[in-house]
Amino acid sequence: MNRTLTVAGSLLFSCAASAQDVTPFLLDTIIVGGGLTPIEAERYGRSVTVVTAEDLERQQVRHAADALRALPGVEVSQTGGVGGLTQVRIRGAEGNHTLVLIDGIEVNNPASGGYDFSNLLADDIERIEVLRGPQSSVFGSNAIGGVINIITKSATEQGFHGTAEAEIGNEESGGGAASLRYANNRARLSLSASRRVTGGYDVSNTPGGDADGDANTTLNARGEFDLTENITIGGTLRYVDQNSENDQFNFGAATEEGLLTSADLEQDIENFFGSAYVRSDHFGGRYRSDLFFAYANMESINTDAGAKTSDFTTTRTNLRYRGTLALDAPQVDSASQIVSFLVEGKQETFQNNDASLVFDPAMLEKQTRQLYGYVLEYRGGFFDDALNLQATARYDQNDDFEDTTTWSVGVSYLLPNQTTRFHASAGTGVQNPTMYEQFGYNPGTWIGNPDLIPEESIGYDIGVEQRLWNDRAVLGLTYFNQDLTNEISSTYDYATGESTPVNLDGESHRQGIEASIEVEPVTGLTLGVDYTWLDASDPDGEIEVRRPGNELGVRVSYLFPNGKTRLGADLRYVSDLWDFDYTAPSYGSDLTRLDDYTVVNLTAQHQLTEQILLTGRVQNLFDEEYEELQGYLAPPRTFYLGLRGRF
Repeated sequence: MNRTLTVAGSLLFSCAASAQDVTPFLLDTIIVGGGLTPIEAERYGRSVTVVTAEDLERQQVRHAADALRALPGVEVSQTGGVGGLTQVRIRGAEGNHTLVLIDGIEVNNPASGGYDFSNLLADDIERIEVLRGPQSSVFGSNAIGGVINIITKSATEQGFHGTAEAEIGNEESGGGAASLRYANNRARLSLSASRRVTGGYDVSNTPGGDADGDANTTLNARGEFDLTENITIGGTLRYVDQNSENDQFNFGAATEEGLLTSADLEQDIENFFGSAYVRSDHFGGRYRSDLFFAYANMESINTDAGAKTSDFTTTRTNLRYRGTLALDAPQVDSASQIVSFLVEGKQETFQNNDASLVFDPAMLEKQTRQLYGYVLEYRGGFFDDALNLQATARYDQNDDFEDTTTWSVGVSYLLPNQTTRFHASAGTGVQNPTMYEQFGYNPGTWIGNPDLIPEESIGYDIGVEQRLWNDRAVLGLTYFNQDLTNEISSTYDYATGESTPVNLDGESHRQGIEASIEVEPVTGLTLGVDYTWLDASDPDGEIEVRRPGNELGVRVSYLFPNGKTRLGADLRYVSDLWDFDYTAPSYGSDLTRLDDYTVVNLTAQHQLTEQILLTGRVQNLFDEEYEELQGYLAPPRTFYLGLRGRF
């Protein structure tokens, strides 16, 4: 860590001598997923971080999870390298408490309730919005911890435009992406394809063990057409095909080194997502209608030396209608006072596909559950929009669980100095049991519990945002506090080897501090610092695992005066990270503290011509050996070189 800070400091001071006129930051103005309707960032009372396409390109992010690491309030854990199960936790909540949306489609798997971020390539992402804190009043279940709203790129320029890129690296790694976009006065169409492959490394670190590779192919399409001046139709299609190689986890091994051993395990994922929508304005634009339909089909097959160990398919169908009324203006887009409502119906299914993998024919039956949700939201600006209020309430009808009501309130106040903004929010959340937890899966390993009740939470946060130096510096500080009841955990029967999910008595507590600094001291030089302190405990007062107590991220980027060459570096420091101790005789009943670690990445790029960009990056520069989960060796130092073209 000291070496990296020295490098960053040297870069800062060497650039300071060439200070010129500095362009202020262009702050993101719209939070698309901030409620039932988009809202300006300075009017939004809840906590949010936005990662743009420019950020992803500057940091050369190829997998979306890498863009989330070290963001305020966000914890990422991955079982080894690319392709390993990757979970994202927000503010100490569980991985399946993070709702993930891609172009408005919920992509969490109903089986586990979570989303595996190893599936998500970053090539076609326009922006990532990380909404922190309970969001169930808007989005329903799966949003206790927060929401990650991902928006893919669309056609914005008239005519045909496209991109193409290719990249190679060590560990037999390579990849490429291509896109084609077209727009005219009435239509917008975007097509993209990405493929990333790697031979990987031996995550188990077994002497003579085989490398664990991954291959991911992602196709994405979105289109929009203006039927009339007031009616727009559109839709999206997304296909993901991923093959990942894994090692064998040995529950109850004698030593930590024996927990993971090299094996011929593979997982094949095939996901299909699609949506269609109609948006129309009425009464001169005072009332807006949005009708949205989404479908998700997710298939997963696991094998051991070619023999199937699991084969199941999950689906989700969602139909929702949203209406928005402007109260104080002739059009929704110009109104400060808005009332919106949403009605939605959702159906989720789970089905085992292979009779040889179940011990009871009943386990082949398709399991289905339905939900209906009703949302009412008010947004209002007062005192020339210096004071803004958002209030939302939602009622959910579940066919398998008790009906629930959730609410949230957000307040934002911009002081007369126009540089200091206070924000605060409070709300409740709900998390339905996953289909795994409710129905079980696989013979003799995980027994479902139909008597589970939903997890519930209540939380609040309060923060301040300060702009300095003519907006060349932005500082943010937020405190959050959240309690969870009915937390779902699991029991383990040593005699039978079976696990069963149960609701825990008592409350689980989470509190923490999120801090961020973004500054442009001189032309071309950008510095960023993000820090999270987290205190998360279960009902017994034990530390919640896989959530670091301290996480620090430091970023530096410098664009040379020629406007063509950019250098960048980022550092991530993690401490106070705990995991279950799965070695004997603990068998997961005790905790173990993982070693603190510091990871440094470097990037460089040069504009060869107006259309061609040369890129290079080094991940884990100092070849740090570390674990995000016990027994899983994180990626070693890797090198990449690539070309990107635009036309």
